Amino acid sequence: MARTNRQIDARERARSARLRLDAERDKRDRLIEEAAAKYYTAGDERDELATKLQALDERMDATVQDLLNLGETPSRVAVLLGIEAREVRRIRRDAEREQRTPHSTSSHKEPEEDSPLVHSHPQGQKGSTAVHTAPNALGSADEDSST
Repeated sequence: MARTNRQIDARERARSARLRLDAERDKRDRLIEEAAAKYYTAGDERDELATKLQALDERMDATVQDLLNLGETPSRVAVLLGIEAREVRRIRRDAEREQRTPHSTSSHKEPEEDSPLVHSHPQGQKGSTAVHTAPNALGSADEDSST
């Protein structure tokens, strides 16, 4: 009888220890799930912001192109907008390339490395920028000979 009481007592202590460990494991698992959920939420928010930034970059490029189509020189556009003249020339060059190539299903272009519109992403990919051009009154894009 003494042996059975000791066995029952040992089983009770083992069960209690296992339940305590299981509770600690459950708590840790919940914390791990919460941390992973925070990560995925932040990633989703970052992707939404990247999409919005890309759209804003496209609008900014289109505005630069609009100014060029109105006859402003790249240097005047650069001073007016507070950006580098080389960035204005890059936007114009990309717009001219887009006009010369047949339109595909996507109008997105990759910005150049020295472009301030290049955004760093954790996966090491560059953001992309689309350039929209509007023809001038004569139906073609104005060109500036200062480039």
